[in-house]
Amino acid sequence: MDLRSFFGILPPRILYRDASSPVEAISLPEKVTLLWPGKPASFLKVSVGEEVKTGQNLARKKDLVFVSPVSGQVEEVFTLPGLGKGEDLAVTIRVTQQDIYETNLEPVEDFSKLKPMELRALIMEAGFDNLSSISHVPTIWPQVDCLTISALDLDPISCANRQAFQANAKHLADSIQLLLSATQAPRCVLAVPDDMMGHVPENLPEGCTVASVANVYPNGLREILAKDHGAGRLMEADGSGIRGNTVVVGAEHALAMAVSLRQGRPFVEKFVTVARHGNDQSKTFKVRIGTPIAHVLKEAGLSVSPKGKLIVNGIMKGYACFSDQQPVTPSTDCVHVQGQEQVFLYQDIQCINCGKCDAICPVDLAVGLLGRMAEYGKFGVQGPWGPKLY
Repeated sequence: MDLRSFFGILPPRILYRDASSPVEAISLPEKVTLLWPGKPASFLKVSVGEEVKTGQNLARKKDLVFVSPVSGQVEEVFTLPGLGKGEDLAVTIRVTQQDIYETNLEPVEDFSKLKPMELRALIMEAGFDNLSSISHVPTIWPQVDCLTISALDLDPISCANRQAFQANAKHLADSIQLLLSATQAPRCVLAVPDDMMGHVPENLPEGCTVASVANVYPNGLREILAKDHGAGRLMEADGSGIRGNTVVVGAEHALAMAVSLRQGRPFVEKFVTVARHGNDQSKTFKVRIGTPIAHVLKEAGLSVSPKGKLIVNGIMKGYACFSDQQPVTPSTDCVHVQGQEQVFLYQDIQCINCGKCDAICPVDLAVGLLGRMAEYGKFGVQGPWGPKLY
């Protein structure tokens, strides 16, 4: 964090972590746990005791994808409370250390020979949910005005996108061509941290421009990238349909998509950054999806004190993890370890209106006012144009 400012009154600049250290591979764990949000056990076509192979689709329905990242034996099927509403289906597999692949994916030599609908179907079948979060039906696709591929990360301590960009930038042209064809976007923007512009390849496809972005949080957030460098608004699906005009894909996933389709292999490994509070040094590992966080911490030489805390996906927009047996998912970018002395304990004291929370809020919210509204139950009142604040 850079606390310097000209007059001493500006908010601190939160810099992203250094991504110069190489990515390390870790061993397979004894067990993995796969999470399938909001799905019942009846959607599975495998049961306890059955053998599964790496890349095998465990979903009963053909239009659903639930890929096994390992080979082994199904040991348990159960449900867990989800991060949102409802529960997540969980499948535990005892891992066979030797991968045996079973996949219906055929290697693709030339992306231009396939229709956009076919490319979207292959991307989803390989286990990527970036496009299925917009439309899970490959034949139904909205108009996209801009595709943005980001080499910036979503949290200051994460290095997943920057590490992938640094190591595999020479393959970006392939990834951009794939995603341009799949999304049918008329233009593409490659967003690159200003301190990594030297890694930008020269052979980018026609119609792709490069945007140098200050390596400062929150510039890597998808909403900000869509607003500042895309067509204006991040494309998302909600209960009322699809809104927005810009698709934003992280460099790690974009690069992995091209490799998966070229090789006919599913998406089974994820970059995960592990950091300890107060330590500027972090490590990024290549982790098999489903690996317990405890296994990753052990490889990193870290442990959590009895009253410490694990924060998954970063200190800004992450969430507290109450068990180190929680698995790595395709969206897990980083794990932050806090000791007992850094954990904030809830204090039931009255607000004195000092204004410090408003002064340091990175998105200029009236934090004191919001807290008072929450205290008196003024949120969640539905009006004719959406929720009212008062």
